[in-house]
Amino acid sequence: MKILMTTIGSRGDVQPFIALAQGLAHAGHSVTLATHPVMRALVTSHGVPFAPMGPDIALAEEVAAIRQQARNTTIGLIQGMRFGFKMLEQSHQDIMALCRDADLVVVPTAVAAGKNEAELSHLPYLSVNLMPWAIPWDDPARPFLKKVVYRALDGLIHLITTQPLNRIRKRQGLPPVGKEGFTSPRLDLVPVSPAVYAPNPLWEPQHRVVGYWFAEKPAEWEPPADLLAFLEKDNPPILVSLGAMSLGKGDALESAKLFVDAIQQAGMRAIIQGWEAGIKQMTLPPTFYAAGSLPYDWLLPRCAGVVHHGGYGTIGASFRAGLPALVIPHIADQFYWGQRVHKLGVGPRPIPRTKLDQKKLVESLDELIRNESLHAAAALLGETIRAEAGVENAVRLIEETFA
Repeated sequence: MKILMTTIGSRGDVQPFIALAQGLAHAGHSVTLATHPVMRALVTSHGVPFAPMGPDIALAEEVAAIRQQARNTTIGLIQGMRFGFKMLEQSHQDIMALCRDADLVVVPTAVAAGKNEAELSHLPYLSVNLMPWAIPWDDPARPFLKKVVYRALDGLIHLITTQPLNRIRKRQGLPPVGKEGFTSPRLDLVPVSPAVYAPNPLWEPQHRVVGYWFAEKPAEWEPPADLLAFLEKDNPPILVSLGAMSLGKGDALESAKLFVDAIQQAGMRAIIQGWEAGIKQMTLPPTFYAAGSLPYDWLLPRCAGVVHHGGYGTIGASFRAGLPALVIPHIADQFYWGQRVHKLGVGPRPIPRTKLDQKKLVESLDELIRNESLHAAAALLGETIRAEAGVENAVRLIEETFA
């Protein structure tokens, strides 16, 4: 099959599709991954055919700036989503052109990139769902009051997400989305381990939990020599990686100082990713290494723990590595994943960014490294996830459903 994948967002939004594209290519399918032009090097370095779509912008950086300028977190989230839908609409003609040479479209449920174009092109499509708790389900045993609350929540989600897409669909000559929302009525793949989120027996049958997807790292990649020297110098460091949450320039220096001071007080070494604007204004102690993007499958096994924002990609990578994690959620699904890490016993209680201070951070870092039960539980979960075949499971279901 000729398969087109269309996605927008940060590196974490693109990475799962790289992994699936690699698996489909190994199975003999022709795959093209379409996303922002700025992502070309990331995609092609993994051996995946790339097609540009939409404006040449770093969406994660743009949304980070929008969030920081907003009056509060909720308004920032809504404004960021509106900007994302604007970029989605500006990608329409590029996606339509790519659909002319496709048999199947793979759509992310976060913004439904490619859904409209697949329908206009009369092509089948499947969806990829990174938020399993958002999949609707009806429990006959649910008390009446809870039903009312759930319907109200569904209405709010509809207002924030579905309405912007429906406005785009109207301009493109399409009817409003049906009860399927952003998901495919034929196959909705959930690339999460069942050990992390068990399938809900009350879901409709197209929703399939298949296991995490991990991309094979670029064959030509070599670790920086100074990073190897840093790793070999002393005990394994922790990794601080807040992903797109660390891209904003407004509080980069303040955030970098907070983490550096707390990590020093906790007596640890650390690799820090992000806050470049702040890090450049500091002289880091020799117990710190400022890093850019690095393959997690190489880096994480060399670390003692992870501090991150609770993004889908970093969550899966830390689980796979068998490392305990401290989550500092900022927005949206990050709060769910932070609670899930704690409930699974593989990390301290999450600290929302708005409630973070040095004292709390030092205490949580101490627990992250010195709590043996966290390390034992994380190691066991890592063994389970490494034994799963998420990509292979997804490829099999795609072939069974659409071949």
